[in-house]
Amino acid sequence: MRDSHRTDAERLLARAVEEEVRRSGGRTDGQVLLARSRAALDAMAQTAAEEYEAYTGALDEAAAGQVSFGQRYAKEGGATPLLVAGVAAVAAVVADLALGTDTGTAFGAGVTVGVVGAAATVVKVTASHLPAAHHRAGAASQPGGPEQLRLQWLTALEVRGIRPFLDQQRVLAASTGPTKKPGPQLRGADKSAAARRRSVLEQSFGQLPDAVGAFAGRRVELARIRQLVQAARASTETRPTVVVLHGAPGSGRTSLAVRAAHDLRDHFRGACVVDLRGDSPGEPPLPTRDALLHLLNRLGAPREQLLFRERSSPDQQVKRLGELYHQQLTGLPVTIVLDDASDVAQVATLVPERSDSLVVVTARKPLDLPAELAAWVHQLPVEPLDAAGAEELLGAAAQDGSEPYDAESDERIRELCGGLPLALRIAGSSLGPRSPRQLATDLGAYGPVEPVERALWLRYTDQSDQARRL
Repeated sequence: MRDSHRTDAERLLARAVEEEVRRSGGRTDGQVLLARSRAALDAMAQTAAEEYEAYTGALDEAAAGQVSFGQRYAKEGGATPLLVAGVAAVAAVVADLALGTDTGTAFGAGVTVGVVGAAATVVKVTASHLPAAHHRAGAASQPGGPEQLRLQWLTALEVRGIRPFLDQQRVLAASTGPTKKPGPQLRGADKSAAARRRSVLEQSFGQLPDAVGAFAGRRVELARIRQLVQAARASTETRPTVVVLHGAPGSGRTSLAVRAAHDLRDHFRGACVVDLRGDSPGEPPLPTRDALLHLLNRLGAPREQLLFRERSSPDQQVKRLGELYHQQLTGLPVTIVLDDASDVAQVATLVPERSDSLVVVTARKPLDLPAELAAWVHQLPVEPLDAAGAEELLGAAAQDGSEPYDAESDERIRELCGGLPLALRIAGSSLGPRSPRQLATDLGAYGPVEPVERALWLRYTDQSDQARRL
């Protein structure tokens, strides 16, 4: 492992040990654990050898293709262009002398011609060098670029090397008795509470909505969320990552958020989805108190701490629950999906402090969260699907995939559905009984209505009279 890369790995290791010490309530000797971990770092690094090799390979390839300004100048500007400028300067001197110009003026003209030629050469080389340097800087963070491969390597090192090692050390410490600095022993009730919390966290992923069914066209967004999580883990600061998925109703914001929670399961200890009902017609928004209670229950908080005296005011209850919520999630990385949000203050209250958690917020519009919020905040638009994504989703939702490919009709269906996954999924379920051309014709028969409403009307007219009356 290269020295600069070892520094990154040791920094990540120190953060993981710090989190382990907080998790143990101070019973673990952090200095001893860190010393043991550093001694075993090379063995841990072998678990991420493939990712490290890809990262260093990309670095070497980028370095080989990088040309400095001096090298580019010597290559493009140091030969013919400068020679031409020099010849032009000499020619100017000779011509002026031949015409009877005095010596000082002739040499002055020659120097001017030479300087102008050299300056033109420098401008030309600079004009070609700056775009190339800008392109290299942009490519470094692109998929497959060195920066993304670095984040993938550090994530693999943490998940496959550091965490298993720390888990092993925890088991060894428990089996060999108290540590050098023993803390207070857990009583029977405390042990039961800790066991319940672990069990609830393990089961929380199973309580997420299923990530099955038609899902297409969102690979870029999923990759971006994963990249943001990896970047936060590679940082020296312990902060939650907040990703605001904003887009029109039916754009698939919730499906994307839930899919991200499932796909990133290995990075977090638990997960929870709470519907804030911020823009739900006919339903009042979910109170912050109820949202906190839901999150605390799903993430294993002791039930006796969630009881209140009858005389306590709603504001006092929210304050107490908020304190408990941040205390419970300190040092505990979980995924929290805040669905259908509109209240910026409510979202800010539900972002855990001092945690490497991922908070995915779905909203119709970008949310301007407070600048003082101690979190990495990112706004990610969820746009209508492009032609390829819509075609994939229609094919996945179709009852019968035997119809021949019809690009023109597929594009027309996408336009009528506004590129919205919800409308496309509903419309796609009518394929099979209909050809793509017939589906496009039937969808277009409903006039100027909203895309989702158009697809729902089509499904409604497809039902039997008895089914419509139900």
